[in-house]
Amino acid sequence: MMAQPIRLRIILGEDDARKLILPAGISDSIEELCQDIKTNFGVEQDFRLQYQDPDFGNEFINLTSISEINDKATLKVVYLYTLQLQRFTEDEAVTGQPVAVQSPTHSFSSSSADTDNTKPASSSGSSPSTRLSVWPSVFTVPRFSYEAELQLEKANAEFSAGGTHLTPSPKLKSHLLERLAEEIIKFKVYPTDNDLNEVAEAFVKKHPCLREQGSFNGCYGWKISLKYKMANLWTKLRGLGCAEVMVNSLKNKAQDKSQAALNVKKPRRAEANYCPQYPKGETTDSLEKERIALLSEIQKRNNDHIVTMKMEKTFSYRRQEVIQGQPLIADFKSRWPSLFTQKEIDKEFLHISTVPLLSTFFSEIDRYTPRMMEIFRCKGGVAGRKLRHIMMAVSKAHITKLS
Repeated sequence: MMAQPIRLRIILGEDDARKLILPAGISDSIEELCQDIKTNFGVEQDFRLQYQDPDFGNEFINLTSISEINDKATLKVVYLYTLQLQRFTEDEAVTGQPVAVQSPTHSFSSSSADTDNTKPASSSGSSPSTRLSVWPSVFTVPRFSYEAELQLEKANAEFSAGGTHLTPSPKLKSHLLERLAEEIIKFKVYPTDNDLNEVAEAFVKKHPCLREQGSFNGCYGWKISLKYKMANLWTKLRGLGCAEVMVNSLKNKAQDKSQAALNVKKPRRAEANYCPQYPKGETTDSLEKERIALLSEIQKRNNDHIVTMKMEKTFSYRRQEVIQGQPLIADFKSRWPSLFTQKEIDKEFLHISTVPLLSTFFSEIDRYTPRMMEIFRCKGGVAGRKLRHIMMAVSKAHITKLS
């Protein structure tokens, strides 16, 4: 007998709940269910799940058994890298005592994973433009206005019944492109050609009534329209003072490179928060004072909590300094000595890429270790003998740890 499909309501964040349908029924394990959520919604961060427990008035409880999930259940995604700086600040204000702040690499422990937040807590260093993830592996088409969704639903039904394509009115087309551009901007200001292809393909796949007749992939015209829409959006963002766009304005370029196509600064593939805005109420002068204060704070003992908070606050200032000034490493180290520690480098990497550096690195090492061990065993000569001695020591340490 075939398994019945399961419908789940997945809460990905504030004001972001989506429907997940599992045609083959519920997953065999929580890990497989998490992977299904990542695949369907393009989530790349690590997370855990919570479910509504009827024994506690449908309050959200950590999911420990797949048997707790029924059809039409509601699950909440809780990102494991959530920063707790705001909570620590509040604790310090209540107790009057400094509270140690853990680095993101420790956020996978049971103590820090118990937070109910579904996105990184806002702190003095974050801004409304802070991004929570890099470009998704699968782009999720956003919901449009109620009126637009009704038109698309009717047109999709007509397309399924008789193959009738919809020619959207200028008003509807403008709205569709604007909503797609707003979704793109959540991940990056400057999408690549491949990114726009992915968006256009996902768009016509979800709404086949809009597939273009005669186009080689059915969505080439939509991709071109998206390019123009993004260009219009850049103009609006420049007028609003968006740092990512302003850094490429002609007045911010050197005189010998004062052309729109020259020296364009764009994020690399893994950079989600490439050039963030200053926190609300902060200016270049106020953040420079924070930087100077940092120089004295790092000289004090047992002062990690103050250093962490000031580093968080000056993140956007530091990023704009790197992008616009392109300083030498020696000069940058003299200005930001507190950055050059394992804990702060890991946090900086997390801010920029939304990925915890050390835990990701070690998990990848664990993933490839068996294959590396096989390669080392096959190695001959002097190098092989050295590797075998190292492997024997590693094996002994592993056995001792297990015992």
